[in-house]
Amino acid sequence: MGYDQGAIVSFDGGDTWSSWYNQSTEQVYHVAADNSFPYWIYATQQDAGAIATRSRGDLGTITPIDWKPVPAWEWGTILPDPLDPNIVFSSGLSISKITYPSGAWINVGPEQDPSLKLRASLNLPIVFSTWHGQRELLAGYQYLMATRDGGATWTKLSPDLSQTRAHPAPSDSSIPRCACIWSIAASTVRPGVIWIGAINGIVQVSRNHGVTWNDVTSPDIGVGVRVTPTWVEASPFDAGTAYTAFNLQYRGDVAPHLYRTRDYGKTWTKIVAGLPATSPGGASVRVVRADPKRSGLLFAGTGSGVYVSFDDGDHWQSLMLNLPTTMVDDIAFHDNDLIVGTYGRGIWVLDDIGPLRQLSTALASNPAHLFKPSEAIRVRRNVDYNTPFPKEEPQAPNPAPGAIIYYLLGSKPSEDIAIDVLDANGNLVRHLTSAPSTPVREAARAPMEQFWLAPPSALSVNIGLNRVAWDLRYDTPPAFAHVFAFYGNPGSTPALPEGPLALPGVYTIRLRVDGKPYTQTLTVRADPRVHIAPAALGAQHALLMRLNGGVHSTWADFKAVAALGAAVAKVASDTVSEVGKAAKALAAKLDSVAGDSLVEARQAWDARPATWSFVDLNGEFAIELTAQDNADHAPTRAALAVARSSCEELRKLVERWRRLVRVDLAPFNRTLQGHGMTALSTPPAGEKLCSP
Repeated sequence: MGYDQGAIVSFDGGDTWSSWYNQSTEQVYHVAADNSFPYWIYATQQDAGAIATRSRGDLGTITPIDWKPVPAWEWGTILPDPLDPNIVFSSGLSISKITYPSGAWINVGPEQDPSLKLRASLNLPIVFSTWHGQRELLAGYQYLMATRDGGATWTKLSPDLSQTRAHPAPSDSSIPRCACIWSIAASTVRPGVIWIGAINGIVQVSRNHGVTWNDVTSPDIGVGVRVTPTWVEASPFDAGTAYTAFNLQYRGDVAPHLYRTRDYGKTWTKIVAGLPATSPGGASVRVVRADPKRSGLLFAGTGSGVYVSFDDGDHWQSLMLNLPTTMVDDIAFHDNDLIVGTYGRGIWVLDDIGPLRQLSTALASNPAHLFKPSEAIRVRRNVDYNTPFPKEEPQAPNPAPGAIIYYLLGSKPSEDIAIDVLDANGNLVRHLTSAPSTPVREAARAPMEQFWLAPPSALSVNIGLNRVAWDLRYDTPPAFAHVFAFYGNPGSTPALPEGPLALPGVYTIRLRVDGKPYTQTLTVRADPRVHIAPAALGAQHALLMRLNGGVHSTWADFKAVAALGAAVAKVASDTVSEVGKAAKALAAKLDSVAGDSLVEARQAWDARPATWSFVDLNGEFAIELTAQDNADHAPTRAALAVARSSCEELRKLVERWRRLVRVDLAPFNRTLQGHGMTALSTPPAGEKLCSP
């Protein structure tokens, strides 16, 4: 059976039905976002109840755990208070005030007062303005109503805006009794400038906080009997500039009708070049949004998709990417994210539209370009342990963890490209390259199905726009054995150990293409949910870097020991001659120091070896590095103690290695020389130990 919520199936004649929560078929009317982290996206939706969802889930994906119902009407708007994300207003038949975390709500709509004789559509618009430091909620009936105390008291800011002397209400229709304001736009440039669009196509503007109003309806739009939902959008850069979209589908006209004014509505220019005149799903423009950070950057939602303009509406082009072809009813911004509410395919977020705000025609002729990255929040990809969220349950991918880096290639590079991340002192933190990487040997026999594993990654060298996510980690340290922590998200389980998380701060991103460098700075912010003293976070980072240094040191020392062992093995193939016996004895001592590089990874619950080798200590440092990197936390006394113990074992092992070179290699070389053979060179002994 198909109905508003989706499609459901019964195998027992209708006694029980399958879930409709496993389909993204939400018919969304309006979307909005609050100022928390991860931010909540609120939406009204047809017949399935108003909802809210987190923009990022703590389990590495957005699941039903990250959703909640909202006491709001299916139409209307849900609007978080810009100063307090725990206060949310919703509109529909009336206006409700919702208080979290309890979720309690109460009707605060002014139409409860019968003396006001207010009328509204089910799409009752509400908008916040914050002029002169005061927060004001505007609501659209036939009058514009305003409250500064959360709905306790309301003020009328207009006459009946659904009709004017130039556009009186027709006497031969039922429209007047529901004729009212359809949309509101409050200027963020000049206090007191308010635009409204009525349900019958009328557009009005006030430049003095509602004291007086001007009818600025476009002459192209006939104000008549049939409903004409009218969207208005105020420019965030010029008080006299606004945009209007008219939905004429009730007149049988599904073409786009989108206009721009730059003189407070005295004149209007139609701006539809590039928008399809027809479409199977309808081509009418249902919403237009002006980007708050780049002048002239506009986004439009139509009956069949999303479009973008870089020249204030003079030209439009598709911005569909992987968005399904469906009606787009609303668009919202949150920092550098673009949020889209679709009528039939749920809520979609385009993570990081920073490159759209930086694009210019000049870039087309550049051989390469590195875009300024948006700020990154220092979060962990997943806080789950080892039980995955069932993949058959509804879920959506999280934003890419860490920083999203965009770069443009004008032509195919002649050699591998690279991106280096440098800290404030110029030290290398991470090196990314387009050269293909090799999976770790354990990947072929991982203890879970292959689709869970993170595939090997490499920078794209495609001509045009490319992106890569830096997960804010240092380079992966070299390990002899690897394990897989079950993160429970397909394609995201990495081989462990990983490099430590980088500290909050400013980093340099350097792209190198065909020998030419391109640089930008990146700011990494701390997770706002984590409250830890900088000194404590610094102490944890110092511990992680010591452990990371231990992994690197044991790897390098093993290589030196193994190289000497290989040289000894080449000296003699027998074990009976003087040289052969000496080689066998020396090789045994070298093996005991080096360890078996093909050994399986020791688990954290396995006993520590009685005698350490470089391979064993490499695995021990990897275990400790992984264990101490699960959360932002000052190192515990036990964590510091085990790290000191491991570093001390490394010091002892290096001393054994030095003694072996000093005491055993010298007589072995004399034996070689006594038989006319070339002495082996003295390899370097370990020096870094647990140094970062």
